[in-house]
Amino acid sequence: MRLFSDRGRPVHAGPYPTDRLTRQDGPPDFAACPSPDPVCFDRPDAPNAIVNAMGEYQAMLDAIREGLVPRVRSEIPSDPEERANHLKAFGYFSDASVVGTGPLGADVLLPVPLRNPGIDRLAEDLRPRQTKTLAAGIDQIMADLKESMEAPPSTIDGHTDLIVFAYEYPRDPRAGEPGCDWLDDAQAARACLRASETAVVIANYLRTLGFAARAHTATTSDIDLNRAAVAAGVAVAEDGGLIHPYLGARFGVAAVTTEMALSHDRPLAPMARQNRSRSHGVSWRIGRGSVRSALNRDPFERRRFVDGPHPFETLKRVAVPTT
Repeated sequence: MRLFSDRGRPVHAGPYPTDRLTRQDGPPDFAACPSPDPVCFDRPDAPNAIVNAMGEYQAMLDAIREGLVPRVRSEIPSDPEERANHLKAFGYFSDASVVGTGPLGADVLLPVPLRNPGIDRLAEDLRPRQTKTLAAGIDQIMADLKESMEAPPSTIDGHTDLIVFAYEYPRDPRAGEPGCDWLDDAQAARACLRASETAVVIANYLRTLGFAARAHTATTSDIDLNRAAVAAGVAVAEDGGLIHPYLGARFGVAAVTTEMALSHDRPLAPMARQNRSRSHGVSWRIGRGSVRSALNRDPFERRRFVDGPHPFETLKRVAVPTT
């Protein structure tokens, strides 16, 4: 149930009322950040698991996370805040739960980049393939993929800014829930894939505008995504993991590094310093001022996944189509 309209809420503000969260000045403390834990898409003991079918798609995304940058830059707004708002709006349009921007410091870089082993398998599969098909657009997609995989290696030297996309987990499938046998242990992979899609598209968009940009995922990255999330005000590091006041610890992230100057979100204050009466008070409980609230936090809390988030079963049906 929705009691209040969110018509006046800007898209770049996101579905959660993150403006009510307490933030801190100055750089964050990365001491409590856990080491990155790469997401695995292999389930050899569960051949029917959906995650096995997601691995090649993730490898394709990782293969096109970087590319060529035109020499001439497009004309875009010069205001770093307006730029950041545009990019955040796309993240939320793509169903991200939280989007944040921050500085790319040396302490966010990984000493040894993470690389998806599926990229090399994909390269071997693509090498002998012909890209000519009968499907409109597929030729160009395959050609771009092969071009990206054959491009010489580069670095992110010169990148100064971060955009971090967090995707929350839905509830876990219940035991015996219809249609969910193949969804076991798929939460991290699902969040990784969805966040990667958004990051790869935005990185490509920024390069099209003439700015160097690269996507970083939970399977292929030059940066520590945990530290990136903390630096961009998307999470705090506590109790051996990342936590967000509204999402808890159930989310995955991907990021984009770029040379485009953006405004930065301040880091979140530790959980002990969050003002719960402001962030989770009456407005949160009754759904005033935001898209998500305590009333609709999880659309599947009382519904089966097979039924979808909306009560279509309540619609009137007819025997003969209205065509």
